[in-house]
Amino acid sequence: MDPYVWLGALLGTLSCVAYAAAAVSQWRLAVLVPEPLIERGPLASLLARPLWWTSILLNGGRAAFQVAALAFAPLTVVQPLGVLALVFAIPWATRLGGRRLTRRQTGGAVLVVASVAVLLSLSVTDGRSDPLTVADGWAVTLGTLALLTAGAWAAGRCPAAWRSHLLAAVAGAAFGVSSALAKTTVTVIGTDGAAALAHPAAMGTAVVAVLGMFLAQAAYQGMELGSPLGVTTVVNPVAASFVAIAFMGESFLGGPIGLVPAVPAAAGCAYGISLLTARLPAPAAHPA
Repeated sequence: MDPYVWLGALLGTLSCVAYAAAAVSQWRLAVLVPEPLIERGPLASLLARPLWWTSILLNGGRAAFQVAALAFAPLTVVQPLGVLALVFAIPWATRLGGRRLTRRQTGGAVLVVASVAVLLSLSVTDGRSDPLTVADGWAVTLGTLALLTAGAWAAGRCPAAWRSHLLAAVAGAAFGVSSALAKTTVTVIGTDGAAALAHPAAMGTAVVAVLGMFLAQAAYQGMELGSPLGVTTVVNPVAASFVAIAFMGESFLGGPIGLVPAVPAAAGCAYGISLLTARLPAPAAHPA
């Protein structure tokens, strides 16, 4: 693998660390403000807490590392690293709950890391990654906004568990698409300079990412960390890879043969996530 791609992978891993810290902060906020964020009162209470703004800074750090990673590596390499956020966040959340990781969770963490290593080795592309055209930028941005709106509307009419999973899924889609839009923005800025800020990808990146952050916060309300975070981290790379392959010309060098080791690696990753996201104790609801 090209050395620059390894640098991108390192920066992507740092992004996962920041995302894990942000996720744990948002989970703690969900304990402090457990009501669904559909009324003005709970939302105002959320915005009044310093911990919310801490999570904003951490998510900003995640985004900065992510953009830097995408400057050196393709989406199909950077995005699968996102599941490592579980490996960082779950032990931290477990410690906040006054417990230690179980053997199952430890085994799940090891399995996730090993599976991601295999998937990463198979994610080498031919190096081509075309930026989204203006038309495709509008299509991806507006299509994503329509998806997020429909998902939020449907979630508001579901039971609590299904609501959380659906919100987590659309949040993951938002994060994945925002990464694809950021990849285009970085590329276009390199060629067009400040004029690139008029590209729909530049405008869409921030809007979609911020909406994803609010959707993720709503997914944690009344739920444990592992379940919504697991859904988000799985949907994220799927959404990003879809945009990268369908609109940006990225492809896997392994072709159909590469699916042979990729399928069991993906299955191992999914099983590891199921072990890692076992029931977590809630953190103490102290003021923040």
